[in-house]
Amino acid sequence: MKIGILLPIFSLPSKYGIGDFGDEAYQFIDILKKYPISYWEILPIHECGQYPYSPISYYALNENFLSLDRLIKMGLLKEVPPKKKSSRIQYDDYKERYYKEAYQNFVENEEYRTFCENPKIQEYARYKSKKTGEEESYYLFLQYLLDKQWNDLKAYANQNGIEIIGDLPIYPNFDSCEVANYPQYYQLEDGKMKYVSGASPDYFNAEGQKWGHPLYQFDEMKKDGYRYLLERYEEFLRRFDKIRIDHFRAFDTYYKIPIDKSAKDGFYVEGPGSDFFDKLFMKTTWDRFIVEDLGDIRPETEALRDKYHFTKMKIVQYTIDCQKKKDDYEDTTNMVIYTGNHDNNTIMGWYQHLSSQEQENLQDFLKEQGCYDSRIHLAMIKYCLKSIANYAIFPVQDIMGLDESARINLPGHELDGNWSWELLDFHDFEKSMHSFEEVVQSIFPS
Repeated sequence: MKIGILLPIFSLPSKYGIGDFGDEAYQFIDILKKYPISYWEILPIHECGQYPYSPISYYALNENFLSLDRLIKMGLLKEVPPKKKSSRIQYDDYKERYYKEAYQNFVENEEYRTFCENPKIQEYARYKSKKTGEEESYYLFLQYLLDKQWNDLKAYANQNGIEIIGDLPIYPNFDSCEVANYPQYYQLEDGKMKYVSGASPDYFNAEGQKWGHPLYQFDEMKKDGYRYLLERYEEFLRRFDKIRIDHFRAFDTYYKIPIDKSAKDGFYVEGPGSDFFDKLFMKTTWDRFIVEDLGDIRPETEALRDKYHFTKMKIVQYTIDCQKKKDDYEDTTNMVIYTGNHDNNTIMGWYQHLSSQEQENLQDFLKEQGCYDSRIHLAMIKYCLKSIANYAIFPVQDIMGLDESARINLPGHELDGNWSWELLDFHDFEKSMHSFEEVVQSIFPS
């Protein structure tokens, strides 16, 4: 079994209000390489709207992740005062003045000019320039440095035995470079959305979810062999070692909600299915992908997943029945098992919401599985490690045993706390990793 850690870039410790591609990311890799860790799952890193799964571009990287410390090392900045510390991520324009200062100090070189020839980045720069009035060259400059910093960080991770798992969100934001430049590939009427994306009611949310993204016009994509989507996949395969495909269900059947109705008023429509994946697998291999196959999926979705040997997901918070003392989901080898991910409560938060009887039942179940530990988060990690799955991935919060105040997102709710959890420093995390290693050694003695 290969083990991974889940921590978004934005949740890294930072002097400037939000995690980035700077020194702290390298420190995190330095910690991981001391332990039997093979993967770092980072969530989306592309320029987005209000939240990470709402991209503005699938090619431009998130400006928040540009490291000021790295710009200082390049000689583009002299000194940047640290921002006043907060317990949560601060989404604001604190870095912007320093980006502009670095832009004024930047001297073009051949590497930069070659990068600027990328038509997708040119489209993005034009889109942003029209939005803000800033020069297109300013956005080309930011994206050049983001690309450079990301490539350096990924290379450092790979050199230290850590592969990167990146997330590929299913739909872009409506107000985005994608829709602005390729409206023919989206279901629009007079440039507006009549139907939007979402999810049907399921165990994530009894009311369903209304995400509000534009839906794809798959019939139009089919005419040119899905070139628009295939180019995106090629980009992500270049960026990451493995890709987690968000909302895999939509490739089988996607949920379509009238824009003026609730999620419960939506309905399913056939997606592209094998027609798209047959073309994708002319360019790559199945082992580069993990599919998010959670929620209410039908047998046809599972058949599509298994036809291409996609690695599936299991989240034990959803599969362990704390009343009947059993796990309702049978493990397979080609699977990633998680204690939780970005849309779940932390293990401790989840456990604290169980009734006293359910807590007792869970403890009995874990003892029966040979996973007893008085520290429930470590007992749950041990349970995952004993699975026959080929991969196990654990959020940093679950390794540290943090409560629900450390959860990343509550789906279907627009809360200030969503996407704002920050690991304040590495001290407590490193201490927790020692206990984590003991658990790993108890399952896989070296």
